[in-house]
Amino acid sequence: MRKLNQTELNKRLEELAEKGIADKLYSGIAGRVLQNGEPVTEILKGVADLDTKQPVTADTMFRLASMTKPVTASAVLAAQDMGLLTVFDEVRKYLPAYGEMWVGRKVTHDDGSVEVVPAEKAKKQLRIHHLLSHVNGICSGELGNLQYDRMTNEDRSSLENIVNWMGKHLCLDFQPDEVTGYSGVAAQDVAARIVEIVSGMPFDEFVQKTIFDPIGVKDITFRPTDEQWSRMMCMFVNDGEHGPYMDRSLGRTTFECFPITYFSGGASLTGTLNAYTKFAEMLRQEGTYDGVRVLSPAAVKLMQAPWPLPGTAGIGPVETWGLGVRTIRDGHPWLTSGTFGWSGAYGTHFWIDPENKVTAIMMRNSRIDGGAGAAATLRFEQAVNGSFEG
Repeated sequence: MRKLNQTELNKRLEELAEKGIADKLYSGIAGRVLQNGEPVTEILKGVADLDTKQPVTADTMFRLASMTKPVTASAVLAAQDMGLLTVFDEVRKYLPAYGEMWVGRKVTHDDGSVEVVPAEKAKKQLRIHHLLSHVNGICSGELGNLQYDRMTNEDRSSLENIVNWMGKHLCLDFQPDEVTGYSGVAAQDVAARIVEIVSGMPFDEFVQKTIFDPIGVKDITFRPTDEQWSRMMCMFVNDGEHGPYMDRSLGRTTFECFPITYFSGGASLTGTLNAYTKFAEMLRQEGTYDGVRVLSPAAVKLMQAPWPLPGTAGIGPVETWGLGVRTIRDGHPWLTSGTFGWSGAYGTHFWIDPENKVTAIMMRNSRIDGGAGAAATLRFEQAVNGSFEG
């Protein structure tokens, strides 16, 4: 284990936070780095709301977007630990409408209208692990986006409704297991719906009772209370014409105006730095936190293992997919092999480095510079990696 230099890391993260605010990438940021379970440094900079000047704290609530995905994968693995399913199960076992899927093609009509039609029957049955490792073809590209955008608010009113709609109407973007393509929301929703079916609980209830309650997490939720909404980070926008401002168009929704009754397994959670630290540390400690076991060590190993088959189109040389996370392989320019974690479209990001026993979490909410390849995200990773001694 390489030791982090606290002084150097403090310096680098202070510079990172101040540069991001000065460059108008976000109005505020919360971050924390731990090694072997002990805090090394923490950054709390800027404001949660440019208008009220409410400061960012470790208890500020953030829209987590795709940092929901590792929670959904944990819920699936918890259900496996309970004997309710296995990640190798075919999806049709629980959702028969997914038993005969088709890869689609786009057709443009003379009047300019576009539709997606079935072109080729899926060669493989979808399995649960496909849903969590982005080799499923469910809303993973142009075809999926065209179809997804045609759903109504009623179709999106609940996991059950949206998953049933997709099973009846959706064509895949590609053949399962042959290509990797990021499924931003839909595939994880199917996995979450399966958890509902096997557990007999709404997905939010299963996650709370199985993952969060045992480790004392109250501030990660699909349905914020009034008190939690009062701590919610506003969405930062800098459009160049009007300058920085807070986008309040989301109202009391947790992701892109999805109905609050729709517990999206891909994107709908909100949470704080303090709360997500506990969840991430549970994963780093192979399923335990503060002496309480949430997942089996075998389940966490499955999460962080590479899942796409060798030769799968779209897999890069040093990064691949685990279950609900990206997994780093040999040769990454700054992250250690075996590191795993993920990001959110609004600027949240975390990773776990098992070899060096590091857990790193960054929270922002901004319409710009979000996701895994964001400038602030890469600078955060490089700041931590550049602070090891020796």
